[in-house]
Formats: sequence, structure tokens, C-alpha cells
Amino acid sequence: MLIVTAGRTGPNRSVRFGGDASLDDRGRRDVAGLRAEVTATIGTGRVAGGPERAVVESSDVLQIQPVTTPALRSLDVGRWTGRMPTEITPDDLAAWFTDPVARPHGGESVARFVERIHRWYVTDGADTDVCVVSMPVAQALLCTDPEEFFGVEIRPATIYHR
Repeated sequence: MLIVTAGRTGPNRSVRFGGDASLDDRGRRDVAGLRAEVTATIGTGRVAGGPERAVVESSDVLQIQPVTTPALRSLDVGRWTGRMPTEITPDDLAAWFTDPVARPHGGESVARFVERIHRWYVTDGADTDVCVVSMPVAQALLCTDPEEFFGVEIRPATIYHR
């Protein structure tokens, strides 16, 4: 499976948690550079995508039409959405980055998120050629368990293979 991360958005650039922002100009250019490899990979399998605006816009730039898959929605960071790490207490950040079941933001735990994404992969991923997703979803697809999640480095508008 080819995993394509959505292009850069304003919150990516300013390092903010969550949100549903549009691609910025660089994000569009970077995604356009992936078009040939992505279209060459699409065979008879499925093309899936998350529901976020940047994912939909990236798919449009790639000139593909994935099946919007709610199970591939990004990590819910609750009340941290739109906030910068400097606006979060160090204790809450430490808990979240070190304990996969922690939910200091009130949203989804990393453990539950990784479980949800892995469940999609096992049930629907086998017949999927390409998926266009947010960076956290790509992290979850590429890690083997929740403890590894933050150790997987992901960049916007990049292709990964699973």
C-alpha cells in the first residue's frame, strides 16, 4: 500500500495541534510533485482517504478520487485543537508523549487511535492500493504499536510504503 500524507497547511507551518485547515501554496506544490508516482501505483485496488479538508484537497491535486473513509480520520486532540505546544502545560505534554493511554486533552488516546487505524488496515487495507491521509494517520499505519507512535517521523506531502 502507498500511503500519501496530505500537503502542508497553515497549522503544520505554525506547529499547532489538530484542526481542519486547507493546504497552503507550498502544500499544493509539494503534493503536485507526487502525482506521477501515485497515479502509476493505482491498479485495480481501492483508493481510500481521510475526511479532512487537507486530505480532500491533496486528493484533488493528485487528480484521484479516493473513497472517503471515516475510520481514517485524524487523531482527536480535544481541547488542544488549534493550540501550540507552548500553550499546553509541560506535565500534560509529558503525559501525552510518554503514556499511550493518556488523554490530557480530553480527546482520543494514542493507544485507541492506533488501534482504530490498525483495525481499518486489517479489515480494509489489504485491498487498498493508495490511501491519502493526515500525518498522524500515516504515523499510526507505520508504527507496530502505540508505544512506537511518536518515534515514527512523518512529513507532509510524502509517500510511504506499507
